[in-house]
Amino acid sequence: MHRALTDRRTLIVAGALAAVLAALITWLAWPDRPPAPRERQYKATTACLLTDDHDLAGEPAKAAWDGMQDASLATLIKVQHLAISGPQTAANGLTYYNTLGVQHCTVIIAAGDVPVAAMTLGIDTFPAIRHVAVGGDPKGKAVSVVDDSSPASIRSGVKALVAAAA
Repeated sequence: MHRALTDRRTLIVAGALAAVLAALITWLAWPDRPPAPRERQYKATTACLLTDDHDLAGEPAKAAWDGMQDASLATLIKVQHLAISGPQTAANGLTYYNTLGVQHCTVIIAAGDVPVAAMTLGIDTFPAIRHVAVGGDPKGKAVSVVDDSSPASIRSGVKALVAAAA
């Protein structure tokens, strides 16, 4: 009886070791999978919108923002906006434009007369940034101009230009 007990213990120990060994081999051979991201993983590209004091409530800024959001969803580009507060003049708007410039925006979209005028004043300070005008007069500066004849044309034009910056 003593021998049967020893054989039984040997089988139990051998079975336990085999199970541990099988688990270890399975764990080591399991393919590595990166964890699913918990949040959007944005590219190191930012598109910035400069608006007048109506911010995103007024046109053409609302349509431009919608186009930027569309491009962000499609390409994972970060988007942000900044409204010019205070006097609606190009000189006052220049401070807000410069704020976007020093934040290293990849592209700055100016929507409306005052934001575009502010951009034309400061554009030479940030030559590496792509510039887009929606409405207003870019005064012959090197900017991309979006057709502002309708909100739909603004949205699609801005989306295309922002997506191209990706």
